[in-house]
Amino acid sequence: MMRVLVLNRRPIVEKIASWFAETEIEVFLVTPKALLSALLTTSTNSSYRMQKYFKEIYAVDDYDSPLVDKLILKLVEEKHIDRIVSATEIDVLRAAQVREKIGLVGQNEMSALAYRNKWVMKSLLRKNGIPVAKMLQVTDRQSVEKFANEWGFPIVIKPVDGGGSVGVQIIHDAAQLQNINFASLKQGYIVEEWIEGEFFTIDGLMRNGEMLHCWPSHTTANFSAVSGNSALLSWMLLQDNPLTMQLSALMSKVIMSLPPTPDTTAFHAEAFFCEKTRHLVLCEIACRPGGAGHVPVYEMAFGLNLYKETLLGQAGLRSQETYQSICPQAMAGFAWFPPKAGVFSYAPENCPIHGIIDYQLMARIGQYYQAPHSISDHIAKAFTLLPVDCDPASVITEINTWWKTHALWMEIT
Repeated sequence: MMRVLVLNRRPIVEKIASWFAETEIEVFLVTPKALLSALLTTSTNSSYRMQKYFKEIYAVDDYDSPLVDKLILKLVEEKHIDRIVSATEIDVLRAAQVREKIGLVGQNEMSALAYRNKWVMKSLLRKNGIPVAKMLQVTDRQSVEKFANEWGFPIVIKPVDGGGSVGVQIIHDAAQLQNINFASLKQGYIVEEWIEGEFFTIDGLMRNGEMLHCWPSHTTANFSAVSGNSALLSWMLLQDNPLTMQLSALMSKVIMSLPPTPDTTAFHAEAFFCEKTRHLVLCEIACRPGGAGHVPVYEMAFGLNLYKETLLGQAGLRSQETYQSICPQAMAGFAWFPPKAGVFSYAPENCPIHGIIDYQLMARIGQYYQAPHSISDHIAKAFTLLPVDCDPASVITEINTWWKTHALWMEIT
C-alpha cells in the first residue's frame, strides 16, 4: 500500500482526512500543534476522524523550524514514505530537497527553487521572453540607490523567497531609504521597478510544464492590504473580457518556461496590465494554491478545490485528468478585511448587500489588534456568487464601501 506524508499548515486537516479517505493510501501528517489543538477543541468528532483517517499524526510546536526538516527526513526513511505532498509556500522547497535526497517521485529541487526564489524565477522567465519588471539583487544601500538612480522611484524591495507580501516595501523617494534596515538585505532581497497598472491574480492547475486549467481575477494590490490601508478585494473576470484570454495565454508561456512540476499541482500567479505600455507584465508565480479567498472562489465557480487537487495530484492520483472541459458555473469574488493597529469598536454582524452569499465577522468589540503582517490576516470576510454572465465587481466594490462606513476603530497613538 502506498504511503504518503502530508505537510500541512492550513486549517484544512479534517478536509485532508476526508479527501484521502476516498483512496487506498496510508497517510501520515505533519502539522502545527496549535492548529490540531484548536480543531480538537471545537469538534467532538474530530479526534475520532483523525485517528481513523490518518495512520500517524506528528504535531510540532514550531512548524517553520529547521527541526521539522529533520523530522520530515526521518519519517520518510523510517516509515518508508512513497510520496511527500504539500500545499503551502514554506513546504515547497523543504519537500523537494527531501525527495531529491531520498530519490522520491515528485517536484525536484530545481523546479521548487524556480517557483520559490523570485530572482531565479524572473531570470528564467526573462530569458524565455516573458515580460517581468526590471530588477536587481541587493545586499546594501549602495546597490539599492544605484538601481533607483537608474530607473527612478517608486521602487519595490522584497525578499527573494517571500510569500503573502510579507516583508515587501514600497519606496517612494530617496528620503524613505533612510528608514530601511539594510542589514536584513543580506538575507536575500531584490529591488524592482514599480509597475503602474491594473493588478490581476491567476489561479489554476498545471502538470509537467502544461497549464491544465486557470482563471484570472481582478485583485487589489496586496501591498495596500498588508499595510492595513485597504481591504483585499478580488473578483473573477468575465469570460468575454479580452484580458481573460490574454492572461490565460501568458500563464501557459510562464509554466512552459519554468522547470516542470511532474504531478498535477496548483499554482497562484500575479500579473500587471501596465498602463504605460498596455501590455501584461508577470509579477510572480507560486506552485501552491493562493491564500485569502482565492481557493473558495475557485471552488464556488468550478467545483474544484485547489487544495484537494494539488494534494491528491502530488500523490499521483490526478495523472489522467485534463480539466479542460470544466467551465465556470458562476462568477465569484471575495473581500478580505484586514485589522488595523488599534481597538476594534464595532462592525455589523450581518451584511445587507444583495449578492453577498457569505459574510463573517471574526473581530471582537473592545479587543486590541495589531496591523496585518500578511494578506491572510483578516477580521472579516465576504464572498459573492453571481450568474456566469454577471460581473462581480459592483458587489465587491459595494461591500467595501459599506465596510469602510460601518467598521469603527479606536486607534492607539
